[in-house]
Amino acid sequence: MTEAIRDEGTSSHYSPPRVRLESSPSLRDKLIKRLDARQVKHYAGSVWSTDGVYRETVKKFRKFRDTGVLAVDMETSAIFAVAKYRKIEAASATVVSDILAETGWLQAFEHEWVIGNAELLLKTVLEALTSN
Repeated sequence: MTEAIRDEGTSSHYSPPRVRLESSPSLRDKLIKRLDARQVKHYAGSVWSTDGVYRETVKKFRKFRDTGVLAVDMETSAIFAVAKYRKIEAASATVVSDILAETGWLQAFEHEWVIGNAELLLKTVLEALTSN
């Protein structure tokens, strides 16, 4: 992910809301290079981070979808905020395991393709972090 849109409670403890929370360009580029080498279909963009489990409203869904947000999670904005505060690099990659749409939420995190993609992503991340 390139940037995290805040909608959770942790990140504000580390930086004011006006501060953009972005991934490390060098880590992100390493990961994208490895994904490309493995010919893994992927997208780079922003994620909406919320700690309001199951509270994604249709209004918020539309707002973030219409601004190009690719996914929703609970952690990325907090990770990016802590990294920025500590002056360390951080990046984020997501395997889509559930589908959130205006009509509802489809849980798929136990499907074989999700587990397989998570394993592939983990291997790719490890390669990216251990390569020059």
